[in-house]
Parts: sequence; structure tokens; C-alpha cells
Amino acid sequence: MTAAQVRWLGGLLLLVALAACAGALFMAPPGSTITPIATPPFIQSDGGVSVITAILTEPAGTPVADGTVVLFFTDIGFIEPQGKTHNGIAKVNFTSDSRSGTAHITLVSGGGAPTSTPGTTTPGASPTPPPAGGGSGTGSATITVDIGNVRVKAVCCLRADPPRITESNSTHVVARVLDASGNGIPNVPVFFKVVGGTAVTPSPAPSASPTATPAPAPPGGTEFFDETGPVFTNNNGEAEDVLRTKRTTQGAVNVQASAPGAGAMVNSEVLTIPIL
Repeated sequence: MTAAQVRWLGGLLLLVALAACAGALFMAPPGSTITPIATPPFIQSDGGVSVITAILTEPAGTPVADGTVVLFFTDIGFIEPQGKTHNGIAKVNFTSDSRSGTAHITLVSGGGAPTSTPGTTTPGASPTPPPAGGGSGTGSATITVDIGNVRVKAVCCLRADPPRITESNSTHVVARVLDASGNGIPNVPVFFKVVGGTAVTPSPAPSASPTATPAPAPPGGTEFFDETGPVFTNNNGEAEDVLRTKRTTQGAVNVQASAPGAGAMVNSEVLTIPIL
């Protein structure tokens, strides 16, 4: 027997062994039902963790046997490729990989598996639904986890502390980033910007109108934020930057905060800060 034939035979034996191992997986019986739960259903984009729970029920309504294998697949992020049941429940960890979006997680036991390899990811593509199992169950289920900026629905509550700029020539501007339920979102990049301002020109004589006349703000970056890049939100969903002015006359400055949402920037309302 030649060396090439030996290598070919060795490869064939390895494939047979792998097929035998794959066939030895103890899966749920045909017709079983999988109920998936994600805790929490939303996580931050860099290293956030959601526990994916699979509750497996046989066609008779009883939990599957202990040690039943459940396969897990995702299109973004990382997930443990399989888990085993105890009292009909299997749990694995799903971890984000710095990408924002909606992860589609597929669970399989007792039905045909997707063509992709367990635990691998295909950016930008949802997993192919696996064939259904027999009986009244499906043998598979899908659940989603929202990751990072896709959760951003509003940038609100813009405020300045102190509410006006005086001798210090600065103030702290705070914005809050919220999800659809009104909860603050941590670790979201927020961009603060100056969107305009006015200078106040005093009346030249007492007989003139007491109302100040607005004029364009002086050129050359009269007001500016300390951070030129993003400021990330804290655990309460708040981001803070320092606004400074080089203005020598009274006036006002308009500022705004923005954060990336699902496919577009989400802007706050404009806040006007007096400069005295």
C-alpha cells in the first residue's frame, strides 16, 4: 500500500469516526417543542452577554430526558455551539462581538440542522431555518437579541449644569440615550455639537429700544466642546461633555447631541444656553 493510499484511508477513517460521533448526539424525539428565552433580550455591543435558555417538551407534554443535546446557531456574535438539558432545560451564553444589530439565534434538537457549522457566524445574513421535526412540534426555534446601537430610539433630556455660562466660561452638557421602553442604554457613543449662537449688542443710547439686537456669533469657534469625538454613555445611559466659550460679550449658544441608531443618527432637541 502506497503512502498516498495510507493517507486516503486515514482520512476516510477519520470521516467515519466524525460521522459516528455526530450520529451519537442524543437529540429530542421527533415532534418535540423548543421554547427559547433570552435573558436579557438586549445587550451592549462589546462583550455583552445574554443567557439563551431552551425549554424542551416532548409531544406528550413532558420534559425531554436529561442530557438531550440542543444545537445553537447565530448570524452575528458568538454562542456556545451546544448545550445539554437538565429537567428539560438547556442554557448557553451568547456574547456580542462589537457589532451592533439584531442577532437571530436558532435552536435545534430533533430536527434537521442548518447547513452552517454550530458556533460560526455569517455577518449580515440570517441563518437558514432548519427543517421541522415530526409530530406537532418543530424541533427548532428562533429568538432575537438586540445589540448595541440598534436599541437607540431617542436622545433626550439635554441639560446644562450650570444652566448658563458666566465667569467660568464653561458648563457641563448632559444627554441621555433611551431605548423603546424609556430605559437608559449604556456604552453608546454620543456626539455633542454647537449648532449656532448669537451675540448681544447693547443699545448705543438710553433712548434706544431696551430689547437687545441679536447678531451672528463671532467666527472662529467661539463656543466648542472639549471632546471632538464621541463620549460614551454610563450605566444610566447618560453622556457628558464640557462646553466652553471664548466670547467676551453676552449672548447665547445652541447645542445638540446625537447618537447612532438603527441605520441613522438620532438627534436630541436643541438646547439654548445663555452666556452672561
